[in-house]
Amino acid sequence: MNLMHILRDRKGATMAEYAVIAAVLILVAIVAFTSLGTTIVAKIGDLVAGM
Repeated sequence: MNLMHILRDRKGATMAEYAVIAAVLILVAIVAFTSLGTTIVAKIGDLVAGM
């Protein structure tokens, strides 16, 4: 392999792009589940208080 072939190879860049997309999706999922968990805990607290 020569230098020009290595510079034209996009496999590494594509893999890095997929890694960034996966990291963003994981971050969104964590935020969503954390918010959902907080809401569920609050609803259960309201149910217990109403008993």
